[in-house]
Amino acid sequence: MNIAYIRSDPCLEKRDCGFQSKAPAESSHCRVFVHGYADVPYHWHREMEILFVLRGSFRLVVDGQVCEMSEGDVIIINADVPHNSTSISRDALICGAHLDVAHFERMGLPGFASRQYLCRTFLHSRPFMNKVAAIKAFMARLALDQLNHPEEGMVRETIANLLACYIYRSMRHEETDSSTAQLRSDSRARILRIMDTLSRCEDVQHLGEIAEAEGLTLSHLSRLFKRHLGIGYRDYSQNLRLDNAAEELRTTDSTIAMIMERNGFGNPAVFYNKFRCRFGFSPAEFRRGSRPLKPQSVLTHEDAAEAQKILASHATGLGKAAELAVGLCGTGQKQIVLSAPHNASAN
Repeated sequence: MNIAYIRSDPCLEKRDCGFQSKAPAESSHCRVFVHGYADVPYHWHREMEILFVLRGSFRLVVDGQVCEMSEGDVIIINADVPHNSTSISRDALICGAHLDVAHFERMGLPGFASRQYLCRTFLHSRPFMNKVAAIKAFMARLALDQLNHPEEGMVRETIANLLACYIYRSMRHEETDSSTAQLRSDSRARILRIMDTLSRCEDVQHLGEIAEAEGLTLSHLSRLFKRHLGIGYRDYSQNLRLDNAAEELRTTDSTIAMIMERNGFGNPAVFYNKFRCRFGFSPAEFRRGSRPLKPQSVLTHEDAAEAQKILASHATGLGKAAELAVGLCGTGQKQIVLSAPHNASAN
């Protein structure tokens, strides 16, 4: 088996975050991805997202809550819940899947799209890890391709169905509160509006003006940034300016000093240190190497081989996972009846 073909994920591609996804076909209703070090910006989507840390560690913010994840951890991010990763270790490897919850509800899982699943292994006791072993097995097999097998698309479609069934049967959940959902939607719309304003401003440091336009106090707006993005306004603003500087280094002939000043950095030492921290290179090294921006996630051949090895080890549990998903494992005989046609009245 090999790591499946990797392509850009259309739901995140617009934000230039380098998020990578793969799937046997657009009609599969399940997209699987593997990526390494990346900076995934604030976003949400209609699909449920499941993340499985293969190696390393990372921090993400899910609906305002900071989640510290390490190797072996699994999290379910429910549909339409905002999230972003704020830091990922350089050696990290992440496997994930997007499930179209509306599709699986139509397929026969009533209420699947409205449930808020409670699956964050780093918050549970050790026995919970046994419960998510099936999720890891399904995700591992979805991420691996059996080359030259014409039935592979059908196999992966079946496994995606089993994954959705297992989550539906086995994971604790809460029902969506409509009033809470509306408050979340309003707050989300506000932060996106502010982010859009900042992206169009030549000077992204004037938070006071934005707060006034939104009818908020400066402290309230700062807390809003922290809650939604996991970082304060100052850090967010600085990252915008660093990203602008990096883009200018790639696309213009301006001197580093000119670019630094244009983007609001008056101290060269601070600029160089912050730039290296964000991109891993000095401005001069970045320009010489035509380096991609930090959000670009690129798997090296070594990373892909390591991911394949880890995933293959988890895929060995596929048989047990399938039993759990279809609900026959450990079920009492009296609860099972024949569904196939049979002659019950024969003499």
